[in-house]
Amino acid sequence: MKRSVKLVGAAAVIAASALIMSACSAPEGTDSSTPAAESLVIDKSFDLVTADPARMFETTGGIVLHAVYDSLLTFADGKADEPLPSVASEFSVNDDATEYTFTIRDGITFSDGTPLTSADVVFSLDRVKNVEGNGSFLMSGLSVAAPDDKTVVITSEEPNTAIPAIVTSPTLGIVNSAVVKENGGTDAAGAADSDTAEAFLNKTSAGSGPYMLESFDTTTETVLVANPKYWGEKPKYDRVVLRNATAEAQLMDVQSGTADVALDLGSDQIAGLSGDAVVSTSQSPTIFFLFLNANPAVSGVTSTADFREAVKYGLDFDGILELAGKGAERAYGIVPSSYLGALGSDAAVTRDVDRAKAAAARAGSNLTVELEYASDFSSNGLSMGPFAERIAAQLAEIGITVNLKPGPISTTLESYRAGTEQMGLWLWNPDYPDSADYLAFGPGEVVGLRAGWAAGSDPELEAVMAKVSTETDAAARKTLYEQFQTLHNEAGVILPLFQPAASVVAASKVGEVKYDPVFSLDIAAIGR
Repeated sequence: MKRSVKLVGAAAVIAASALIMSACSAPEGTDSSTPAAESLVIDKSFDLVTADPARMFETTGGIVLHAVYDSLLTFADGKADEPLPSVASEFSVNDDATEYTFTIRDGITFSDGTPLTSADVVFSLDRVKNVEGNGSFLMSGLSVAAPDDKTVVITSEEPNTAIPAIVTSPTLGIVNSAVVKENGGTDAAGAADSDTAEAFLNKTSAGSGPYMLESFDTTTETVLVANPKYWGEKPKYDRVVLRNATAEAQLMDVQSGTADVALDLGSDQIAGLSGDAVVSTSQSPTIFFLFLNANPAVSGVTSTADFREAVKYGLDFDGILELAGKGAERAYGIVPSSYLGALGSDAAVTRDVDRAKAAAARAGSNLTVELEYASDFSSNGLSMGPFAERIAAQLAEIGITVNLKPGPISTTLESYRAGTEQMGLWLWNPDYPDSADYLAFGPGEVVGLRAGWAAGSDPELEAVMAKVSTETDAAARKTLYEQFQTLHNEAGVILPLFQPAASVVAASKVGEVKYDPVFSLDIAAIGR
């Protein structure tokens, strides 16, 4: 038996609004009915790599591609509790959460006017799986089929209650399959080697979202223009310029009026703002974390249990939290505080210098390691450098020498993903708003592997991970996620540090722009 889930939300309202606007608009070419084009300039510290959805898995890329590519479901209005309709108008799920059937909305076309069908959805999702990019794990254990032009069925090898949240990811955005195929794309097995569509998609978007890609640059600026064939409510701004800027530059830009929106200002910078800027602050689900590589081939020091114990009890987590500023909160586990199964303050590790020194002594003499981090990247107004310096100073007190290794994000991100960093200071934005996303931090999973934590490293922890990934009862899932994090903390390979406050600063002419807990920023919603 299947449970039918009617999706009545933002996308339904958008579609209705679009029909009303269309019916009431003046004939084409009537100057008096055509509003002046509006542009919006957004400052953001870039971690931008690609505009190809199948290969994109970065925060800035998610902001851009959420505006360009529609997904089966979405979230809106700053909420992350229930998926809303987008390409799919409704879905149903069988009793054991292994089969989800989505109904494709009528009237959606890509930006070139081609109708969007279920075949495009299948191609897009299979391409993500077979390109084997950083976000391919979203399709792990899943298969997708199209019984007809208006129906998509996603089948999971195991019960998976997170699928409605998973399909909201911009990585699973729906591409125009015909256009992508014409430009080197494929969804077949072996696409990791044979698919050559990325160069095309970095120049010309192939989506059905409210915006299209005008230009794309990973280091300077990326420009979006409104999609004239968008099926939903037309966005307020016809042209959006997303510029790469440090937090310091963003502060100057928003005060001078050369930027309309700034995304990375810290609490101290915001407190010193002059003028009539509009500030919106909320709690971010972003987790800043430190990892100690568990692979002996990378580091014979960081891979030992004694070293991990020394670091865990040598760090002053509250002292690190101080640097994060007003509104930040300590992370007691890897699952954010607003998610199912998050740990409370009773799980906090208290600094114990004597215990840390004893563990360091057991780990060996002349303990020297490298801590790598991105020096040209900031998030929520926070740069990595001050945190790395404080971590190094704290560990020096217990006999560990930490050599800081800052570098541009283009190179540090590469070494992080390759699993070659001895110690790494990074952050994680949720791929989808479900606690299941944080199983990625376990042994053998995406982040676990980057920390040298191979499958089989912790059988007890991995058994809990396997159990919670197929559990459908909410109360049981909560208990299992708590167990997962407790064991995860004990292992000490990945140490969650804090969750920052999330603030968006906008010019008064723009009005309030809220931080989005799923997409960081919903460009098309600004000004509505």
